[in-house]
Amino acid sequence: MRSQRGSSVIEVLVAAVVAVGVVLGLTIFFLMTLRAGKYVDAQAALQRQGSAIADELGRQLRLVDGTPQVEDAATVTPVCLPLTATPSAASTTNDPVLVIPGAAGAVTCYYRDTSTPPQLRRCTRAAAGNDCAPAANLFSGSLVPLSATAWSVTVVTPCGALNGTCQGTPTVCTIAGESCGVVPGANIVFTVSAGTNHSETFGLAIVANRH
Repeated sequence: MRSQRGSSVIEVLVAAVVAVGVVLGLTIFFLMTLRAGKYVDAQAALQRQGSAIADELGRQLRLVDGTPQVEDAATVTPVCLPLTATPSAASTTNDPVLVIPGAAGAVTCYYRDTSTPPQLRRCTRAAAGNDCAPAANLFSGSLVPLSATAWSVTVVTPCGALNGTCQGTPTVCTIAGESCGVVPGANIVFTVSAGTNHSETFGLAIVANRH
């Protein structure tokens, strides 16, 4: 009887240990699956939003009514900056601004703001002296929080399009026969992040249609 009772206690303990191991394994599997699902969702949202922004910029540049410009704090006669009379994190930038002219003197300005975390924004200045508004967030509608970890805009030249550089005075391209004259369009590179280890860089070089 003692032997049978002892065996029963050991069997119960073994069964309990096995049950705990199974529950622990299932819990770990569930957490890993949940984490993997969140990663996939973040990557999908990041790619979807980044592609949508690149498509919008490309469409605006191809159909621009005039010559796009790039300006920053050093620009002598800025069109977009300052963006508003009363600066805020959403209407302030430390990066170059893409200026796309529109009809009747209006301009659309694309920039990365100084929010925490920084966002990509678009605003329209209907006339000189008006605030550039509204400061629409290009990440709006994303299923996960996104931020812009990098943003750069440069003008397009035939020299730069071939990875050459313009040097000297007068300016000469390092690639023989290529011009350093600015043509309507822009080179844009921006990086979108959905958190740690979730980032992707998008780039486009667009030459505007000539009307």
